[in-house]
Amino acid sequence: MPNQPQRVMIIGIHMSDKQELQNEINNASTRFSSVIDAAFDGIITMDDKQRIQLFNHASENIFGYSANEIIGKSITKLMQKKFRSSHSNYIKQFADSDIQSRDMLSRVMIMAVKKDKSEFPVEITISKISINGKIEFTAIIRDISNRIAFIEKLQHQVNTDNLTGLYNRNYFDTQIKDIYHQYKRFGHSFCVLMLDLDKFKVVNDTYGHLIGDKVLQEFAKKAQEVLREVDLLVRFGGEEFIALLPNTQLEAAKDVANRIRNCISQQMVLSQNHEPVTFTVSIGVAEIATDDDTESIVKRADEGLYRAKKSGRNRVSD
Repeated sequence: MPNQPQRVMIIGIHMSDKQELQNEINNASTRFSSVIDAAFDGIITMDDKQRIQLFNHASENIFGYSANEIIGKSITKLMQKKFRSSHSNYIKQFADSDIQSRDMLSRVMIMAVKKDKSEFPVEITISKISINGKIEFTAIIRDISNRIAFIEKLQHQVNTDNLTGLYNRNYFDTQIKDIYHQYKRFGHSFCVLMLDLDKFKVVNDTYGHLIGDKVLQEFAKKAQEVLREVDLLVRFGGEEFIALLPNTQLEAAKDVANRIRNCISQQMVLSQNHEPVTFTVSIGVAEIATDDDTESIVKRADEGLYRAKKSGRNRVSD
């Protein structure tokens, strides 16, 4: 049988398109990784079993865990203990809902937990995506500790008297409204003391405002020591102070006022040019009455202060 000619078929596949596609995929992956790692906010992904799949560099800085430590662990490690058991139900509800994401503006502030167990406030955006029939979740986490601290600082400045460190009139107005509402609802009586350092203008005129400031600071300290922890002492303006005494009736309030008066006259002494300078305080007292509102009880305490001043100072009057 004659030899048959041998044929060889060579099939060539042009790979340039495939290589170009692979390069695009690689470039997209590189961009994605670069964006994730450069993000200021923490970015965490987890699967439907609450296991962490991605933990970017910002998350490491925020929580104190390295990615190697935390990937594969439950997201609940980053939560307060009281919310851990209910988190799986929340995730299931979110997964079953038509909502694709919940942004920071739609959520209240929550507390997260660092590796060292310390807690801190965060805002969270959470979204979901289906991959190969399974849902994955992505959380963008923003540490708002500095913002909260700044807000608290501003609130402190708004509500605090810089000289004495006591709360100011603005804060008093909010607190007396609260205690008045409690009185109207539960009938818990309360009293207001209006206090004024006697002849304080003479101190300023004789020794100067710097010494006058020290006197006000010392008065605030001494009066505060007499009051209970639940009582509120406020600098009302100038040398005038006001105190709010919860769950207190008139006679008990007058007793407190007299203890403050005795403390100031006996213990508050300014040594100036080797001469001791003593001080006294006049105090008006008022107990909440059925026909009172927050303004009228303060007015009645102020009227009591006026009577104490008029009758010779260093007195308590209701």
